Amino acid sequence: MAKMKIKAKEKNGVVKVKAMFRSLMADTEEAEKKKIKPEYITHILGKANGKVVFEATTSGFMAENPLVKFSFTGAKKGDELEFVLTDNHGKQKHGKKKIK
Repeated sequence: MAKMKIKAKEKNGVVKVKAMFRSLMADTEEAEKKKIKPEYITHILGKANGKVVFEATTSGFMAENPLVKFSFTGAKKGDELEFVLTDNHGKQKHGKKKIK
């Protein structure tokens, strides 16, 4: 797993989020064809102010470098949005961004 790009903007009490996670998202079958190790994100967790605002369980069938978009309420400018990604090997990657 590599980098995360996170954008979060609050307007009228609603925070709109766009997040891209760099990953090959190669399941076992695709990894055999490309002669690489299987690598894909299995779980995405997004938190703001300690509360879960986004959660998804994924598989290798998702597109490479997945992009997620969602909105939520209950946060304001200056609060921190945190993402935790878990891959198929159990490794975790953390990313944080302040809400603008």
